[in-house]
Amino acid sequence: MLQNSSTITLSGHNHRYFDTGGPHPMLLLLHGISCSLDFFEQVIPLLSRSFRVLALDLLGFGESDKPKKAPYSLKLYSSLIREFLEKTRNTTNKGTFAVGHSMGGKYLLATELLYPGSFEKLVLSNTDGFAEQPGWVRGISLPGVKQVLKTIFTSEKVASKAFKTAFHSPERVNSASYKKNLTVSRDKDAIETIMALNKNFRQLDLARTGLRQELRRLDTPVLILWGDHDQYISPSVARVAHNEIPGSELYIFKNCGHAPMLEYPESFSSIVTGFLLNDRSQE
Repeated sequence: MLQNSSTITLSGHNHRYFDTGGPHPMLLLLHGISCSLDFFEQVIPLLSRSFRVLALDLLGFGESDKPKKAPYSLKLYSSLIREFLEKTRNTTNKGTFAVGHSMGGKYLLATELLYPGSFEKLVLSNTDGFAEQPGWVRGISLPGVKQVLKTIFTSEKVASKAFKTAFHSPERVNSASYKKNLTVSRDKDAIETIMALNKNFRQLDLARTGLRQELRRLDTPVLILWGDHDQYISPSVARVAHNEIPGSELYIFKNCGHAPMLEYPESFSSIVTGFLLNDRSQE
């Protein structure tokens, strides 16, 4: 279990983060929507054997500030990520890498495009940014709808069912991690953030901001990971991302859903480490 997290101020907002310390290369972990850095708690001990692991609660989620009127955008999140790197990097860390899950993967791509050279390599797990958001999803932020759906989405029955579909085999997930992350997914303030993100979807969309078209100039090595039974973002999207990100590599986990870091923490950590350190014997 993760303990002794810290707080850092980024652009005036308090953010919770976890840092294993040490002189190893830096590895930033970014979670997806409705989640927190705790989504990575099963792989942090494994990854910390080779990296100084830093995990961040993104603005609006986890234990970070959740400003209701923040101008949520790819530019905002990228600037916060860049500021976090600048404030936590030290001279003993040789190299900066990152792993982004779902929404976090999209934010990493935006950061590398807006601030080239931020990362030496990227790993994108079941990444957002390559599938069109259904119109009904944007509709949940409409006045009169928001409060009703907020109550529904945070109810134990609905939240439990939605969270369970993130996994192909929920019983494979560490029970304590499962319960903790389910609780995080029911955070009512985080639901407010999700609705704000939906309202600002144009500023958070890779295509509408023009960043998706800029992917062709990306020269950062990228590994794309996906579960073959992902019910949140179809595995077919993995091929789209693979085709659009130059020189990217693709690995598909068998019998896995939207969260390989929780269903297969050992394999996930080995594959990530092998790719980042050019050591395929790790995989």
